[in-house]
Amino acid sequence: MEKKLVIGLDFGTDSVRGLLLNPVNGEEVAVGISYYKRWKAQLYCNPEKDQYRQHPLDYIESIDEVFGKLFDVESATNVLAIGTNTTGSTPVAVDAKCRPLALSTEFLENPNAMFVLWKDHSAIEEAGEINALSKKWVVDYTKYSGGIYSSEWFWSKILHINRTDKHVFQKAYSWMEQSDWIPAYLCGTDNPSAVKRNRCAAGHKAMWNEAFGGLPSAAFLNAIDNTFEKLSNRFYTETYTSDQVFGTIAPYFTNKFGFNPATIVTVGAIDAHHGAVGAGIAPYTLVKVIGTSTCDMLVVPASDQLPLVEGICGQVDGSIEPGMIGFEAGQSAFGDIFNWFKKMILEPTQVIIGDQLSVELANKLDDKFFGYVTGEASQIEVTESDLVFTDYHNGRRTPDADFGVHASGYGFSLATQAGHFFKALVEATAFGSRAILERFRAFGIPIEHVIATGGIPNKSPYVVQVLADVMGVEIQIIDSEQTCALGSTIFAATACGIYPTIEEAKKTIAAKIVKTYSPNPEKQKTYDALYNRYKKLAYD
Repeated sequence: MEKKLVIGLDFGTDSVRGLLLNPVNGEEVAVGISYYKRWKAQLYCNPEKDQYRQHPLDYIESIDEVFGKLFDVESATNVLAIGTNTTGSTPVAVDAKCRPLALSTEFLENPNAMFVLWKDHSAIEEAGEINALSKKWVVDYTKYSGGIYSSEWFWSKILHINRTDKHVFQKAYSWMEQSDWIPAYLCGTDNPSAVKRNRCAAGHKAMWNEAFGGLPSAAFLNAIDNTFEKLSNRFYTETYTSDQVFGTIAPYFTNKFGFNPATIVTVGAIDAHHGAVGAGIAPYTLVKVIGTSTCDMLVVPASDQLPLVEGICGQVDGSIEPGMIGFEAGQSAFGDIFNWFKKMILEPTQVIIGDQLSVELANKLDDKFFGYVTGEASQIEVTESDLVFTDYHNGRRTPDADFGVHASGYGFSLATQAGHFFKALVEATAFGSRAILERFRAFGIPIEHVIATGGIPNKSPYVVQVLADVMGVEIQIIDSEQTCALGSTIFAATACGIYPTIEEAKKTIAAKIVKTYSPNPEKQKTYDALYNRYKKLAYD
């Protein structure tokens, strides 16, 4: 009997991770990772301008590399379905054949013709205009997006490119989210109207909602800027959940890797949303997918009729899991803050020593850094007079998006050492997490459990314990670092008929809880006082 296999492809900020899984018993068969070459070389980015772009060739080449690694042992002919997820909102200008403009010769090196990465905040001004008009319009299209539209999202980024690059504006037939383009590429779809747009990105990043009859009206978009007139009727009305079939695998992949032509590709989604499903999300359980940033997700039955929560990244029926209202919040920097600190400390030494620094020693500095500062930080007593940071190194995502705000700190002295800095930065990320938790509770939404997933929770007990102490809740850790890819396999296994529902698929495939961190009562009161200082820095 032929083995049944499914694939989950997780397109993160730095790499593509592919997971080959036996969905019948949940066995992990193979893992393949490919890092984006151009992105790794820091091409097309300008941090001083908050510009972060990724070339479509990075995705295309990485898909081939990952498939090549997955099928060293197993045959691709046994793959029934492929599920995908990507970062978001990461849109790109496309031609009438769904091809990103950067794949053409005339735009090959133009960053504005590439994918505008989620962390690109070059559209702050445009987001402000969208918010201002929304509050005056007959319909407030930000209603289901927390009441604030973000510079991280779809329409802000399109408008920014429309205004700053007339060549791209003139040649763009339409725009697509990365989470829609990836399944379209895998299926060889070359008709924009045939692309099944995913509800996650549409609802949380593009103000799509059934109550509006779809996306914001053409009249609204044109009132923001007349450049939207050219794009009228070139977007979409319907959206789809990830348990639905997008299409079948393109001939290119059947010829190169041996896939069965009947292999299905499911509708895409935002990476963290699939990560929540891979983590086994249940109603009123907050799942924190922690990486360079965080995405905090919650699902509740639609029948519970909960209120609209202000200042989050939206609440959308079916966005995370079909049949549930999906709530999204998050922090725009988490692991990025720790990496910023590491670079600030190590880079001067590395540059000064230059060629005299051996590869072995350079790797040792890199590998041992966090272990050292964690050891120092964990030995420092927590007091009410400690150094306090805010976590706005990349602006604020939630509560109340504001990407013009900068990080700040209070409590420096000549006695402040690297361990004090790292302790304060870890606590800042925990304070930001607590602010999100308190926002949900302020609107009467109880949080019964918190699950933390991603690389950091599995690698740093110190960070997780501080989270528990500051948030005042138990933090559950699961047995997988690749819950986003795992979530995609759950949707793939359901779409191809192995399981009747997502809930049934999760019972076998989803990650399991392996450890729980409980808050330290002795530290909680002190952290309450430090959190109040954090809020004064953040909002006063």
